[in-house]
Amino acid sequence: MTTAIPAARTSAGADPVRPFKVGACGFVVLGVGHLALSAAAASAAAASAAPTPEQRSADTAMRESTFTLLGLERITFDVTHGMSIAMALFAVARGLLMLAAVRHAPDLVRLRTAFGWAPLVASLVILGTAVILLPAPPIIVLAVTSCAFALSLRRGAAV
Repeated sequence: MTTAIPAARTSAGADPVRPFKVGACGFVVLGVGHLALSAAAASAAAASAAPTPEQRSADTAMRESTFTLLGLERITFDVTHGMSIAMALFAVARGLLMLAAVRHAPDLVRLRTAFGWAPLVASLVILGTAVILLPAPPIIVLAVTSCAFALSLRRGAAV
């Protein structure tokens, strides 16, 4: 005997999966874009023979500043760039995992579970951070992801 699980009925009649996928793709775009811009900036810096005095000063200060944490001594320049790359890869991985999960279990989004709420909260918190500390491109992408996740939840059915 098989047990049929009825399809979730959504509140607005529209499927909440599509905007959720838009939000998840936004995380992928954010991470890939960050990695691409980081690579382009590093390439341009290597090719540029004349950095500004401010750039030289900042670069020198970061390369000369070290700290030790849990027995590992690291240069501030390396830590800053390493964290940046790691977070970009994390954004890509998170977006791809959300896309894979919703493909195999769309009711995670259709039923307004924590799976749908967690990306919205994360996107909003990161958006707030971006508004304070980052340039326009991540602000725009995160505004789109936040709106997409919110729309997905609005369209979903209450559990």
